[in-house]
Amino acid sequence: MIEVVVAVGMMALLLTAILALVSLSVKNSRVAKDRAQAVSLAQEGVELMRTYRDFSWSQFSGQADGTTAYNLPEDWTVGPALLSNCQININTFFKRCVLLSQNPTPVTVNVVVSWKEGAQTYQTNQVTQLTLWER
Repeated sequence: MIEVVVAVGMMALLLTAILALVSLSVKNSRVAKDRAQAVSLAQEGVELMRTYRDFSWSQFSGQADGTTAYNLPEDWTVGPALLSNCQININTFFKRCVLLSQNPTPVTVNVVVSWKEGAQTYQTNQVTQLTLWER
């Protein structure tokens, strides 16, 4: 009888450990998927800024003072405080913002994509410098 009780107890501990590992694995997989999607959204932001640069350098560089907040299409917010001014959600999950600054010639583009997983906030940054180039 004691052997049965010990065996059942060991099986319960083993099953609990396996369930904890599976739960942790699922969470890590979800965070990795979200991070990959956030990196893709941030890269999309960098490409959008390249498009704006190519469309009108003077307008693009004129807005790169690091203090002006303005809206862009496709639910983008561009402004000085990356996360505090970034209130627009993408798919009600991701927030993405762009900060443009200039010192003096290259425009530094900092794209931040953030999201929450439970009580923790994650974010990814893509930073690049754009200059006027002739075709």
